[in-house]
Amino acid sequence: MTGVDMGAGAERKLVTAVRQALSQGPMPQEDLLAALRQAGVRTDSSGLYIACTTHGLADLRGHIWEPRGWAAPAAGTGTAPPQPSPPAPPGNRRAAAEIRRLASSIGIPMDEPTPPVGPVPAAWPRIAEQATRALHEELRAVTDRRTLQDVPVSGGVVVAETTSRKLMRFEAEGDLGVSEGAQATLVVDGTPIDVEVVSVFGNVMTLSVPPGATVPEEAVLRCDLSWLLSSQSKRLRELTNGGPGFNAEAAATLLTTGRAAVPDDLPAVTAAHLNHGQRYAVQLALTPGVTWLWGPPGTGKTTTIGTLVAELCVRGLRVLLTAPTNAAVDIAVKSVLKEIPELAGGGLVRLGQPSDTDLVGRADGHVLIDEIAAKRGAILAQRRVQEGQEIRDLRLRLKALQRRHANLTDADQEERLTLERGLAEATVTIRELDEALHQVRRQVCREAEVVAATSHQVVLRTLRELTFDVVILDEASMTTAALAMLVAGAGSGHTIVAGDFRQLPPVVVADTPSAQEWLLKSPFEKAAVDLAVGGRTTPGRLAALTEQYRMRSDINHVVSEAFYPESPLITGPKVSTRPRPSRADWADGELVLLDTSQLGARTARKQGMSSRYNLMHAQLIAGLVTGADDGVTSLGVISPFAAQAGLLGSLLPEAEQKGWAASTVHRFQGGERDIVVYDTVDTGRGVRPLHRWFTEGESGGTGARLLNVAASRARDHLVVVAALDQLHRQRTATDAVRRFFAQLVERGRILTADEALHNASVTCG
Repeated sequence: MTGVDMGAGAERKLVTAVRQALSQGPMPQEDLLAALRQAGVRTDSSGLYIACTTHGLADLRGHIWEPRGWAAPAAGTGTAPPQPSPPAPPGNRRAAAEIRRLASSIGIPMDEPTPPVGPVPAAWPRIAEQATRALHEELRAVTDRRTLQDVPVSGGVVVAETTSRKLMRFEAEGDLGVSEGAQATLVVDGTPIDVEVVSVFGNVMTLSVPPGATVPEEAVLRCDLSWLLSSQSKRLRELTNGGPGFNAEAAATLLTTGRAAVPDDLPAVTAAHLNHGQRYAVQLALTPGVTWLWGPPGTGKTTTIGTLVAELCVRGLRVLLTAPTNAAVDIAVKSVLKEIPELAGGGLVRLGQPSDTDLVGRADGHVLIDEIAAKRGAILAQRRVQEGQEIRDLRLRLKALQRRHANLTDADQEERLTLERGLAEATVTIRELDEALHQVRRQVCREAEVVAATSHQVVLRTLRELTFDVVILDEASMTTAALAMLVAGAGSGHTIVAGDFRQLPPVVVADTPSAQEWLLKSPFEKAAVDLAVGGRTTPGRLAALTEQYRMRSDINHVVSEAFYPESPLITGPKVSTRPRPSRADWADGELVLLDTSQLGARTARKQGMSSRYNLMHAQLIAGLVTGADDGVTSLGVISPFAAQAGLLGSLLPEAEQKGWAASTVHRFQGGERDIVVYDTVDTGRGVRPLHRWFTEGESGGTGARLLNVAASRARDHLVVVAALDQLHRQRTATDAVRRFFAQLVERGRILTADEALHNASVTCG
């Protein structure tokens, strides 16, 4: 039996048997096949490979299968130390020595000193084990669904290019469950190309590809959904008892509410562009310890962080700046550069591939690590290109001999041996050069004052064991508690956790208690900051921003009353006089409720899918936006359900404006538009009952968070499409969803479907 011709039951049995066999660690392929036979499961090496890669169970290293998320037991666990590697052959030693000389000539050390092990509190091993268990349970839940996902993509276009990578943008023809930063494979005419997912917005994605890759009109993106989980799980297991360059005390401290008292004398900050709340947040965050920066939508959290980083740099402190997405990192980087432009050129280093192409090839100084490292390690990079060309030439000559292998002369055999020897030596040199270029990247990070990266990159090789004076976790509400600890452990305990725990939490598949505790919860929830705020016992080291500059006053009112009653938001004075660049007849007020109660619209879902859609709502919204003219330059059409978001996207006009977008609420977090149309989808007809997002609307719950994010994306006009008779039912006073609709009805204009379509001068099909 092979993995290709299995039935679903046989495949599940194989997956279970492989997982059980590898539960104790790596295993040679022959031993694994024998263990499977002993368990009553028959397959061959091909079927084993397909099962392991499709379900993300393990990776083949040589002839050894290594389970995903596995790491050698941490020091102090009583296991035997690893055996030293055998000495390298003379050819390898010569290549290594030559590359070391090249690296040394440009100041790149090939032998790094091992940093000391940071402090390890007594509670840390138990904390690490619990978080590791949660990651394993999530990894299992993800692999049970199959971790390889093939998504057709089309319309490839190059949006930016560096010497080492090319950024291509594609439109996906299906749902994308892949995370930013994930490794993937772009299959073009059967040829696989290793890529990285830079950003995902709706069904439009940006990929980082090798510079020589062609631009395909159509391709298939093959995504490994378990890769990031595997990396985190492996790293956390390695650090169960601490590790070099890791401060377990800083990681564990992140689980407290910051009960430490605020210092009596906060450092002076003279930034005139900050309001009182922002200035206090910077002052508090400049003092050691964990600072919780609560930044509701539009309150200038990014500006605050930019100023904070500038103040930290002035004080000579090295900063690690992280966020869960590339887009969030780019926004933070640009904010820092606005405060200290002279950091460009090496003072600030941005790891990974940006989603903002303005950061590529900056004329006033590079910030991308690929660009800085290419300049710093030019001599190594040039040698790498030469060796790569040499390998290609040798292989071509070998292929010529292979074509007439049956008639090779003695001279041909001698030439073949020479070519094979040359190929082996060049391959060794390439390996050494790649290691040297990796060390260039690490040296660039060691020398930088500010290193900016997505949160998951902290557990990867470039940043591993590098330490920082201060760690900033931006958009931390979308970061799992487990990953947040790994990030905080790269610092000294001076940590700033910034975000909004009333907006979307991390996305989790597993429903086990451990996964819900360590992965569904962000550091805000894990440290019970949200509970303290809800109980009106605000932690001493929490700075709450309250003056917002995005939403007009009526939109701000309903958002604040529903979702921020403990810390009401106020609208900045300049918002009311701001021009309104986007105008539409059906969005003639700041708050519009398009009531579909009388339409009898029915909610449905595709077979086998839980996501819901509403065709009549989609047609109604399509009619509205189709009737919009050039006066609408900034429009967001949002839904909590992926199926409806995809349907809405397909119904937008083909010649849509650049500033228009249709997406899920999750994809839209962090964005904003002049006009936002929010489709609730659910009507109480068709699919029943109403989704719990609307029936369980308690403050801090998922339903309230989704509604909060959707509404707070709007700058000038918020249009909510909903069946009012179902969603405005009386519930408890603590129900944030109920409060939102009550305020919307009280302060907004209620529009019937007939009125809306009449204003748009269209008819509903």
